[in-house]
Formats: sequence, C-alpha cells, structure tokens
Amino acid sequence: MISQLFKRKSTATVPEPGIDIQSQRPRAGELRVRGLNETLFLAPLPVYTGQAQVSRRNFSAMNETYLELGGNNYGMVEQGKRLAFGIWIPLFVALIAPSLFILYGMLFYPENFKTPWRDLLLFIEVGSKFSIASILPLGAVVYGMLSNVRTLAKSYPVRFNRQRREVCYIDDTTHQVLIVPWENVVAWVARSQGVTSYGAMRDYTFGMGLEDEERDRVQFVLSAQPSDAHALGMWTSIRNYMEEGELVDTPNPMLVVLGLTPTEDELKPYEGLHTFEIERKGARFMGSLDDGAEHLSAEQRHRYGYGKRSRWPLRWWYVRRVIVFWKMPYLIAEWAHRKGRPTLPESVQAWSQPLPPEQWARPSPALQKANALVKHAMDKKGATFVAACKAAGLH
Repeated sequence: MISQLFKRKSTATVPEPGIDIQSQRPRAGELRVRGLNETLFLAPLPVYTGQAQVSRRNFSAMNETYLELGGNNYGMVEQGKRLAFGIWIPLFVALIAPSLFILYGMLFYPENFKTPWRDLLLFIEVGSKFSIASILPLGAVVYGMLSNVRTLAKSYPVRFNRQRREVCYIDDTTHQVLIVPWENVVAWVARSQGVTSYGAMRDYTFGMGLEDEERDRVQFVLSAQPSDAHALGMWTSIRNYMEEGELVDTPNPMLVVLGLTPTEDELKPYEGLHTFEIERKGARFMGSLDDGAEHLSAEQRHRYGYGKRSRWPLRWWYVRRVIVFWKMPYLIAEWAHRKGRPTLPESVQAWSQPLPPEQWARPSPALQKANALVKHAMDKKGATFVAACKAAGLH
C-alpha cells in the first residue's frame, strides 16, 4: 500500500485523467483510494520527501536559473545505432554476401567458378534486387526518428524557475503561457491496477496540476513511469532542485562518497557528440585503463585487489563504433537536440533570465515550518511520509 511509503523505499500510483483538484483541494501526504487506483499527493506545499532522486536524463536543460522537464532526446543514440544496423542489411545482401560466396567458391570449388568476376557481378545484381526489400523497414526507422524530432520541436517543456520560485507551462496548441507559483503546484504519484487475459497489470504515473485561475481550469502534466520509485524520484529531483539547488549547486551525495567528480560532458542532460567520449571513458574503465593504478605492476595490482589490465574492452568498443559508422549515431543525437527544441515565447525567455541574488524569491514561512516538522518526523522518528505530513498538520 502507498500508505507505507517513504521509509527510504517507495510504492506509487497512477492518476486518472479526470482527477479533481479544484473542488476537492488536495494536501501533501493525502492518500486517495478509488477502486484499484491509489493516488498519493506530494504537494501543494512541496515538503521534504526523503526519497532518492532519479537520473538527470529525465530533464532536457538545467542551470542555476531553471530546470526543464520534457523535450529530452534520450534514446536517440540507440536509435542511430539501430539505423546503422539497418543500413548494413542491404549492404550485406547486395555486396558482402555475394563477395564471400564467390570467394568461398574460388577457394574450394574452383572448377565451378572459372569466371569469378562475371559471377560476382551476376550475384551482386541478384543481391541488389533482394536488398531493395530492406529499404522499406529502413525507411520506417528514419521516418520514426524524424517524427520524434518533429514532435519534440512542437512540444514545450515545463520550466521550473528556481530564482523566481515559479513554474511555466506553455500550451502546445494555443501557445498560451501559464506561470504559477511553485508552492501552489499540485503533484502526485499514482498506481492503477487491472486484470487482463495476460494477468494482473500495474501502471505508475507521476502527475502535476497547474491551476489557471484566470481561465478557471487546470493544466495537467502526466508522465508514465516504469515503477513507483521512478515516479517518486522524479518529483524528488524537481523538489530538491527548487529547494536545495541539487543537480546544479549541490553534488550528488553518492558521487561525493565515491570521490568522483562528474565532467562537464557527464553533466549535460542530453545525448550528443559528448556521449561518444563518455562511452569511451566507460570502456577504458572496464578495461582497467583509467583506474588510477597505472603505476602499479601486475603483481602489485593483484596484491591490492585491482583487476587484470586488458585493452580488449576498449578494442571491442572501437570495433562496435566502426560497425555503427563511428560517430554517426551521436551526430544524429546532436542534431535532434538542436532541432527538437521549440522556440520559446519572448515573455518566457525574459522570465528565464537570471536575477541578482537579492531579488531571489524565498520559501514561505509555512513551507519552512512544514519542512522542519516533516523532516524531523521522518528522519528522527522513522515516520512514513503520510504520517509525517499528518503530524505536521498538512492533512
């Protein structure tokens, strides 16, 4: 049950599209159960959650002023690699397979291949006709990639301004701009359960509701998640950024413990040419080439518990990069990042400009008090999030 959440482990909920947050104003820590659906509200009043935040890859841009949710090109490098394999199929059928077949025949059955060049041209002609059939699935891959970029270029991300403590939502159709106070944002995690012919199914969703008081309506932002931990972690990342400056000012606690300092490339929240260098660095590490023990001998490495040095992980990495046409997938991802970002209205661009520190908005006294009470109840007394919010008088 969701009511047992927030003791360093979590569970989640799937919101219904028609969730009512106007006539039934939710509160942080409130749990609503409707049939097999459960919804746990985390805000308004974004209090301390104590949960682990998710990867930076969920966000398309971040700096000291704002954080963007949505518009990320994550996965584009993988799509580029699939495109490369798709290109190899017609090449193999039309050129490589005929060449290997003729070479095999010349070596082992020379009496049957007295005119190898003529036979090779004939086989290439036949293979080229068969390879035409592979153009259709290859075109489908290209069309899918272009469609994703086009969709991203028309979809505005939700922008969280830490200095102003406000959230900006832009309607993809009408291009109307809605800016709401950060502490008024309604956020929840939801879990829905259902039974199908294949068995029981569970869906998890992270959702936000931004109230447009002028037009008397609510703009919903829903994001399907693979688990409750991902849904809770996404809100924790946003909340920690807005309240403590994490992801930008404060380093990841796990990286601090491990003594690791992320590079500028590793901090970029999108895929591109820098991803090539990150992957190469990982390949070197897997081969124990960058483990900080280059000066040790093989005997010393064994004595101190280091693995055996090997260049093969890096060599195989280079082989795989050649197969996918070197940096082609990364160039595609870089292009998708540039072209898949819509031009924001001038008012939003002005709103996103940094402010001098003395003009930064501050947390309200109500939020500061609630944070202190919830954090004390969870960290000192071991209470769940729901119980801690109830003890703080939030619901």
